[in-house]
Amino acid sequence: MAAAGGHIQRLRDEATCSICLDYFKDPVTIPECGHNFCRSCLVLFWGESEAEAFCPHCRERVQRRSLVSNRQLANVAEIAQNLSLQEGKEEGGKGGVCEKHQEPLKLFCKEDEAPICLVCDRSKEHKHHEVIPLKEAFEEYKAEICRRLEILRKEREEILAHQAALDKESKDLLKLTEMERLKTVEKFRELRQFLEEQEKRLLTNVEEVEKEIAGRRDEQLAKLSRKLSSLERIIQEMEEKRQQPASELLQDVRRTLQRYEERESPEKPLAFPPELRNRILESCDLNHLVEDAMKQFKDALLYRKPIQKANVTLDPDTVHPELILSEDQKSLRWGEKPQALPDNPERFSGWPCVLGREGFTAGRHFWEVTVESGEGWALGVAKKSVERKGSFSLSFVDFCPERGIWAVGKWESEYCACTFPDDSPLSLSEEPRRIRVTLDYEGGRVSFSDADSGAELYTFSGASFSGETLLPFFRLDDFATPLIIS
Repeated sequence: MAAAGGHIQRLRDEATCSICLDYFKDPVTIPECGHNFCRSCLVLFWGESEAEAFCPHCRERVQRRSLVSNRQLANVAEIAQNLSLQEGKEEGGKGGVCEKHQEPLKLFCKEDEAPICLVCDRSKEHKHHEVIPLKEAFEEYKAEICRRLEILRKEREEILAHQAALDKESKDLLKLTEMERLKTVEKFRELRQFLEEQEKRLLTNVEEVEKEIAGRRDEQLAKLSRKLSSLERIIQEMEEKRQQPASELLQDVRRTLQRYEERESPEKPLAFPPELRNRILESCDLNHLVEDAMKQFKDALLYRKPIQKANVTLDPDTVHPELILSEDQKSLRWGEKPQALPDNPERFSGWPCVLGREGFTAGRHFWEVTVESGEGWALGVAKKSVERKGSFSLSFVDFCPERGIWAVGKWESEYCACTFPDDSPLSLSEEPRRIRVTLDYEGGRVSFSDADSGAELYTFSGASFSGETLLPFFRLDDFATPLIIS
């Protein structure tokens, strides 16, 4: 009997949906992984979103329209349910009565949370307990279980949403990491190629100088050798003449002296030309430049400060009256009418702008802004001393480094960097949905990139911040979509 009960339990398990924990109703099979669920349970689990779905059991990504009805499993579920009903009837003859009084269990003691019979209700044990009909207790506790089950399902949905968000963020970060890896490999390949070309050029120059030195040396040595040989012959001839008797010495003495007169005058050996020495000194200077560049490069790599993600919030004391900040001060939108805000010195009254609350005086920082496909916005950094009053132009001509603002924006469907005297159009392969702003204070750089693809949009370099505090900067026009900071 125990073995038969075990088989029946296994049959129940196979015929039970893992979402509703009840017997299958209109069961369907997910072809990608083979798991089965009630059709209505899957629809409820996935919701109305058109996002890519996944199996609730194994997390395999699936196609919503690929579900297959499983009639055989529906028949098995019906058989299992009938067996359970039959088993319940059989157990009802034994377990549906009070073991103590052998009376039907028609009541439920809320104090003991157990079914009781009418005799138990009259006993001293339950005299002062709250007792309700068994059917009423069944409905009440079933409703409570359903309520808690709904809470658990919502918690499960939140966890699944967190898992999906974590998975997306990790993929985005890995994509950015891969982009940076490829960029690093390419930049260092270019650097190696440049250094190899310069090394080859310098070594070729050194070899040419060496050959020229050797050639000039050999030429001068050959001349000196010829002169030396001629002098040796004259010296030998005159030595012999000097040792002759008077009659012989005076004979043909004129020719001997003429040989002396006709000899080549001793010349100072030609020095190496100054341009040759200058070429050698030029190589020395280039080597010193390479040494200095290597030292600066090493210092930049080894001792630069790490980049940090800034927690940017918007400063309500600076916001233009036409702009509305969210409660968490992380998003910005255009209001239906101007707000009644005090005209304090920090507030923008001319430009529809707002500054970030957090300021930077050193280090490397970044933050990201969701812009979607809207236009009529600008974002970047601004000096704390930036002008905030007066009139403004509709274009971005006033938002330039000369005014203490380094920004990019979108105006009339065109992306541009805010430069003076004219904006610099950006050439994009695709429209960015999120823009990353990166500030390198000591390096004098403000760069903008696509936060999703990692593609560089524009970089302001060689900026002079003059030790001033820099603040995140945002502008939004009346037809623009909200800006969201992350």
